[in-house]
Amino acid sequence: MNEGGATHGTDRRRDLLRARLINASSVFTAVLVILLSPGIDLIHAYVNGRPLWTSITSLLLFAAVAVATVPPLLARLRGHGDPGGLRYLVIVVLACAGAGVIRVETHAILALASWWAVMFHLYRDRWRRDVGTLGVVLLPWIAWPFLYRETPVEAFLGIWLMAVVYGGLLSLGFVVTFWLWDILREAVSARETKARLAVSEERLRFSRDLQDLLGQDLSLLATRAARAARAVSHAPEIAKDEAAEVHALARDALRRVRSAVSGYRELDLAEEVRSVTAVLAADGTRATVTGLADLDPSPAEAALAAWVVREGGTNVVRHSEATRCRIAFSRDPDTGGVVVEVTNDRAGAGPAEGPVSGGGLLDRVRREGGTLSSARTEDGGFLLRANLPPDTEETP
Repeated sequence: MNEGGATHGTDRRRDLLRARLINASSVFTAVLVILLSPGIDLIHAYVNGRPLWTSITSLLLFAAVAVATVPPLLARLRGHGDPGGLRYLVIVVLACAGAGVIRVETHAILALASWWAVMFHLYRDRWRRDVGTLGVVLLPWIAWPFLYRETPVEAFLGIWLMAVVYGGLLSLGFVVTFWLWDILREAVSARETKARLAVSEERLRFSRDLQDLLGQDLSLLATRAARAARAVSHAPEIAKDEAAEVHALARDALRRVRSAVSGYRELDLAEEVRSVTAVLAADGTRATVTGLADLDPSPAEAALAAWVVREGGTNVVRHSEATRCRIAFSRDPDTGGVVVEVTNDRAGAGPAEGPVSGGGLLDRVRREGGTLSSARTEDGGFLLRANLPPDTEETP
């Protein structure tokens, strides 16, 4: 009944993780793209019996370019600013030197185009991008009279145009890749923000409840205390009565605060279940609830069970990487008490008694005559089980 928004939480988180892995793999192919043309040139030189030293030198230079490109690439994926100018200058010099060493003009120009398609997206500084683009476009024509003069200008122009189209298409592919990565990064950030907001809303709800509980009592206490202070000198009996009333009001307010903090009166079981499943869904955990509709607990049982649900759900969010969580309610056939079980499918790295060892929830349950236990399940999950006594009464 409470699967609602949580039903697809696990699938969303799994799909998001899968998409990030695929997209990250696509992004890091940029490093391999930089080495593609120098590698082809080395194979071409070997097949045609040309000296290999120039091709090997070019491949090593572009390998250095690829290694130097990794930090800017990681910074781009994290959404950080542009890398420093010195690194950019080093990468430009290495890329130009690597292209200049290649003896086959097609391989040299395509190597420059591949490098440009990658570097263009790692720097958001328009000046650097424009200067780099202009350099890549003009450098082949600057090198042509010195390195490739034997190639006719018409053929060289055709190779250059082919490299322009190739670099443009490759750049467009990286535009889409980085755009998808930015969308995924924002989606992850939004999911984490949603989980934090759900927790914050729960805290605000408790704060409002506490304010509603104490606001009127504290105002009345202040009024009665001021009246007692004014009556001390001229009407001691009235002051005595007012002081006794202040004492009674303070004791009643304290009792109600303890009751609210302990979760005996202010926690509503159905509302708490809805709140916990919403928090779990925001964290990407699919939550299912069973047995609540047929439970029919007394107010005291419901309050204590709600506290177990709250603590159990909090432990799932904080101490596990669960994708599924099951909250089950039932009656113990022997005692007739309420049994609450909170189970998740991925236990954290802590000890099996982790959620119970804190003492707060354990003390509350024991004080009412119940038992609380926790254990790892056979499938690697975690089970928190509370056996509550029948007809639990709140203690003042």
